[in-house]
Amino acid sequence: MMRHLATMLLITAIVSSCGILGGGSSRRDDRFAQPDHPKDSPSGQYSVSVDMGPNENGVDTWVAVIRDKATGTEVFRDSYAYSSRHGVGITWLSTDDQLWLLSSDVGTAHVDRKPDGTWTKTSIYPETAGDVPQEISALGG
Repeated sequence: MMRHLATMLLITAIVSSCGILGGGSSRRDDRFAQPDHPKDSPSGQYSVSVDMGPNENGVDTWVAVIRDKATGTEVFRDSYAYSSRHGVGITWLSTDDQLWLLSSDVGTAHVDRKPDGTWTKTSIYPETAGDVPQEISALGG
């Protein structure tokens, strides 16, 4: 009985130290946009919101949408709906109006404003993983 209790305590300690029981950073903390919780870009010119996408096999999906705050105009709508089951983080780089999409299901991507005013999404691949800012890598991107 004592051996079983000691084993359970050891497992609990290991799991807790990994952040699985809430001790670590979460993609649900205040940094990330969520449904009904938009986040402003560092410049304050844009805001990202999370729209609900189609329900897929009983799972909610999220779609990232960037709007110009001055006009309310939608300037970017992601073509992909991210599964909330797999965990998705939608956040701005703290130093630039660059949106990062972190998905444990489909990977990491960033959205940038081009000189002509359009916004373009770029996926991160193994050969471009070195381009991910440390700030974003620390979040799991």
